[in-house]
Amino acid sequence: MLKLRALLGDRAWYHFHGALGQYIVYRNLIQLTAPEYRLYLAIDDIVYQDFFKRKSIQVITNENQVLLMVVEMAKEEILQWIN
Repeated sequence: MLKLRALLGDRAWYHFHGALGQYIVYRNLIQLTAPEYRLYLAIDDIVYQDFFKRKSIQVITNENQVLLMVVEMAKEEILQWIN
């Protein structure tokens, strides 16, 4: 884990780790209570370009079946839905 943290940076890894954990918990709860809904993790377009396009992050998000919504925060506009 230390090599991965050094590669990604402590701050980025910390936020990603927290967001992934919350996403998985919320997704599981939604599947139990309202299975007709789908949960997306909303991320800023700059964070998507700089962090989520890394191969290591793509492997993790794919393995955990994370759905992404890329948002341009300044315009409050959804740019992309990634299933």
